[in-house]
Amino acid sequence: MAFTTGHVEAIMALGGQNPSQHWAAFDVSMAQAREGHATRLVTTIWNYHSVKDKQGKRVPTVVAICKDVSDGGLWYSVSKPTPGTTRTTWMTHWKRLELARSNGIPIVGVLKDVHTGRCSLEHVFEVGRTLSSVSGDAFWMELIPTKEPPQQTRTIDIRALVVDDEPVRFPFDVEADLQQAIQQSSGLSREARLERLAAAPRFPARLEVMTTVFRRSADVIVEALARADGRCEGCGMPAPFRRRSDGSPYLEVHHRIPLAVGGEDTIDNAIALCPNCHRSAHFGGYTEHSDE
Repeated sequence: MAFTTGHVEAIMALGGQNPSQHWAAFDVSMAQAREGHATRLVTTIWNYHSVKDKQGKRVPTVVAICKDVSDGGLWYSVSKPTPGTTRTTWMTHWKRLELARSNGIPIVGVLKDVHTGRCSLEHVFEVGRTLSSVSGDAFWMELIPTKEPPQQTRTIDIRALVVDDEPVRFPFDVEADLQQAIQQSSGLSREARLERLAAAPRFPARLEVMTTVFRRSADVIVEALARADGRCEGCGMPAPFRRRSDGSPYLEVHHRIPLAVGGEDTIDNAIALCPNCHRSAHFGGYTEHSDE
């Protein structure tokens, strides 16, 4: 395993700002991250947990990346700073990870070697779930390799170590967050964007999102589609294709006043649209068709 990249260079290569002596960095300043502008946190993942000897040198204790005995999933624990500690790097690392957890900011990890203090860009992870430990003095991060899997792991039973299946709760709109990230990316030069893409993980992070959904009336949907009679009530054109399941014209039922802002689930508030008009109703300059 080649640990050839300094941790500052590794974190910046994966989209984080210069972390200086710290173990993690957002893609924006801390002040901007607190204001909700961060789109990722890049952190180091040690290959061994360690303690410091009297000379301040790290002494490895146990392999840090763990494999769950039941499904083979990879996990990594982060310990909460002990009360009264003067280790500012440890405290800052914890605070940055907690900010990312609480605000639902995606976390990317890069493997770091205890012996050399250098990183391997061939061993990069997306962080999936984060679960609080039963003891309350740590949390566990699910590691999803985007390149090479780690060579050294130790076996654990994650179910016995964490609060019972605690999901990560993301208090943000995933689509809105993506649109914000797109705006930020659009402001970069093409050269800078391609440089980020070259170092970016190949697979997206998996998020478990808890959200509110509405139990919509099936009768409203059927009546709106019957009223449309196969033609989009937005542009007036025939449905673009027929459903594979039953051969009916494919249209999507949209609420003029969204349910999320108090709109009624009634036939008067519903309209049957082709996919193009439906997307325009949400994101573009849609205006309703009239035969008059």
